[in-house]
Amino acid sequence: MIKRIILIVSLFLAASIISGCAAAPILPVLGASYQGYTVWKGRESTRYYASNLETTYEAVTQSCEQLKLDTVIQNPASKNEHFLETKGNHPMRINVLFVEINLTKIVITIDLFGDKQYVELFYKTVDNNIPKKEVIDNTQGRSSYASFPQKQYLIKRWCTGDENFGMAG
Repeated sequence: MIKRIILIVSLFLAASIISGCAAAPILPVLGASYQGYTVWKGRESTRYYASNLETTYEAVTQSCEQLKLDTVIQNPASKNEHFLETKGNHPMRINVLFVEINLTKIVITIDLFGDKQYVELFYKTVDNNIPKKEVIDNTQGRSSYASFPQKQYLIKRWCTGDENFGMAG
């Protein structure tokens, strides 16, 4: 019985590798995308940010101004989202959406022959416009800026209400 299960699992993994889907069995374990990573699905990209909705929206509008994009602000469907549309050489629809407290996501939809590299440049500009929050480590009494590998751990600690963790901005 055990040999049969091992055989079935190994055949499944071999079929996944041969078909080019080697990561398919691992994907459910990885979960959703994290801050700093852009997930593309067709013409739509998504990136998460560890900041509130208004801060992220301000960073998006500043990025549009810095990149000299002709921007049209659309009326939002609710107070938990902002919609922008850019015209000109790089048309795209930008949605800034509330996920939960201090977590937002930006969804950018481009045309069929849109420029994905320009969207990545836009995300980098948004990253630079979001103010970095100073992380205060109460256990050692010093402050520092979080490096990328620490961000998810710190966000998790902050959301769970860890007593030895504080943020000042």
